[in-house]
Order: sequence, then structure tokens, then C-alpha cells
Amino acid sequence: MPPIKKWVCQTDKTHIFDDPTDDYFCPNDHTDGDIGLLIYEEIPIEDGEITVAIMSPSKSQKFEEGTSITITADADVDKGRISKVEFLDNEKRVGEVISSPYHYSFQATSVGAHSLTVKAWDDQDRSQVSKPVTITVTPTVTPEVGLCVILMDASASMFDPAFEGSPLTKARLVATSAANGIFDLERMQNNPYAYIALFKFDDRVELMLMETVDQLITRFEKNERQFANYLYDELSKMQQGTDINQALMQAYSFVDKFLKKQLPNFPLKKYRPMMQRILKYGSGESVSIPNIRVLIYTDGRQFAHGVKVLHPNPFSQSPLEGLNHDILIGAFFGNGDDEGCQELKDLVSRCPIHDELQFFLFDNPARISSLKYLFRMASGASGFCPKDLEKEIKRES
Repeated sequence: MPPIKKWVCQTDKTHIFDDPTDDYFCPNDHTDGDIGLLIYEEIPIEDGEITVAIMSPSKSQKFEEGTSITITADADVDKGRISKVEFLDNEKRVGEVISSPYHYSFQATSVGAHSLTVKAWDDQDRSQVSKPVTITVTPTVTPEVGLCVILMDASASMFDPAFEGSPLTKARLVATSAANGIFDLERMQNNPYAYIALFKFDDRVELMLMETVDQLITRFEKNERQFANYLYDELSKMQQGTDINQALMQAYSFVDKFLKKQLPNFPLKKYRPMMQRILKYGSGESVSIPNIRVLIYTDGRQFAHGVKVLHPNPFSQSPLEGLNHDILIGAFFGNGDDEGCQELKDLVSRCPIHDELQFFLFDNPARISSLKYLFRMASGASGFCPKDLEKEIKRES
């Protein structure tokens, strides 16, 4: 390390200054009236001086609890070599490295202020501690998450005309309405945490996607038609029987794992279901209900692998802890006197707010205008029954 130059008092060489006085005499008092003249000269650096400093993180930087904090240090010695650098958090050693680059990562596990220092050692067993850098660890933010599971019938009959004389198939009508309703949720404040899980089913069940409203809109470049075409193409890959039993059990298992935070590949490790307060019908009791919904639509009765019997609704048969209500909503495409219509109607429960069946019938073209609102209502977790749908439509008009 090269020497440095300072202004040194010639009477008392312990008086050293960065700059001279106007008259070039030492400003300090001297014993016996001596006056020292300031001379600009080189000051040798003591052999073995260690310099060490924290380069990052910076002072007052904030980190969320549980995240990884990397301390990066710069260390040098004028003669010899640095043998190791220790990293300390609130004076407690968290790690060390024995060679450059000098950096170390550790988990931020306690909330509050943390004083970070590093201690450099040379090969003569001398050490130097850096100036402290104080950072703050903040509590982890646990987001509130909403979930809508939509079971989309992709059986062969869904590719028949939606109504007599209609140029649209039921599958095309549903794909377009679903895309329109879901994309309408772009304005929703919490759409980065509103998850949509879309399943298609015939006599098989497949998860098409599980993404937030925000992610879907971004992935399909805010192009609603592109999203509708994706849905239609996915549905058209099936076109076999109609296994409602299997579809419902898949949805039941999915919601159960969501509540238990056991969903594979779910992007959030920490979350809690978003809740809403409602006044329960008949009692005026205020209850808290999670923003979780399951919507199933179909155009036929249960018939797959020779099984015609529709099993009971698993959400009402074996209620999941934390739901506080049967979350299944049913929609039927066809006539009200069809066997499949009555099957689906018998499957659903009554709305906790209005005491009406959580069931929707689309039996003529006049009802189709409300289809997109059904998908939006279910995806936004704002209701259960036709009266809730009416409120959704009025809000738009």
C-alpha cells in the first residue's frame, strides 16, 4: 500500500493535517511557546494494515423475512494476504470465506433491525472489523388468494349447434363467453391473486391451465379472441362421453389441496383464502365465506364407461373444513325437462344469501347474453345464484 501525503507539524509530528493553515503554522498550542511549521511530506503506512468494508447490502435496505441476504465485502492488507473473512449478523457469526470474492448468503429469519459487519483476518492472525451496515427485515406478506375452478364439458354433444338454426356450437359459445367474462375481470383490483383453474372433461378430466386473471390477460396479450380460440381448441381435443362424477371429484380434490396448501406446482408457498362477509338468508347472521367457487356446466346427463348414476355432490356430502358452504354452481345447456338438467339441478345446494338453487339454465338464445356474466361472477367469486347474477348484470348496465 503506497504512503500518503499530509501536512505535518515539524515541532510535534503527531500533529498531522489534510490541509495547511493560511500562514502554514500549526494551529495547535505547543508547550514552552514553540510554534510548529507545517511541511507537506509522505506518511508511511504501518505494515500489515488491514482494510475491510461492506459493499452490499446498502444502509437501510429492507428484506422480506425468509429471503436470502448476500453480504459482499472488500478486504485487503498492504503486506501479506487475507486468510479469511467472517460475516456477522448482530455480532453473531453466520459464515466465512477463505478466498476472494468475499461474499456470503444467509436467510433473513428474524424481523427487525440487523447490524451487519465483516471481520477480515490476515496470515499474521491480525484482524480488522468493518463499519456496520444496518438493514431491516420486514414481516412476510401473506397474500389473500381467490380461486375459481371451472369444469368445462368437452363431450361430443357440446359440438352440436347451441340452438336450432344457430351457426355456433355450444362449445364455441362457451369458449367465447368464458374468455369474455374472465377478461372482464382485468379491472378487478386483486386480479394478480385471483386464480382460475380450468378443467376440460368428457369421460376423462384434464387441467388446461391454472393462472391468475392477470397472468392470463398478459399471456394472451390482452387478446380476448386469442384466449377464446385457445379454449375452443382445447375442448375440441376430447369429444367422448360425459363423466360428471370424475370431474366433480377432481374439483373436490383440487380445492381440498388448495385449502391445505398442498397443490403441486402452485406458485405461492404462503397464502390464505380471500374471505368475504355475507348476511345469511333468514337469520341475518353475518358469516365469513372464502372466495372459492366451483362452476360446472354440461349439456347432458352422467354417462361414462357404462355408468349412468350421478353420485352425490362431494362438497355437500363431505364438507371441506374452512369452506362454510357448498361452493358448487351448476349450469345446464338444453331443455328444462331433459334428464341431465334435473340431475344437475338436484346436485347443487341453495345460495346462502338468497336461498335459491345455485343453478342456471340456458335453454334459449335470450339467456345467452347473461352467459359471460356467469363466468365473470364465478371467476370473481361474487355470488352463487341467479339473483347474484342479476346484480352482476345491473352493475354493468
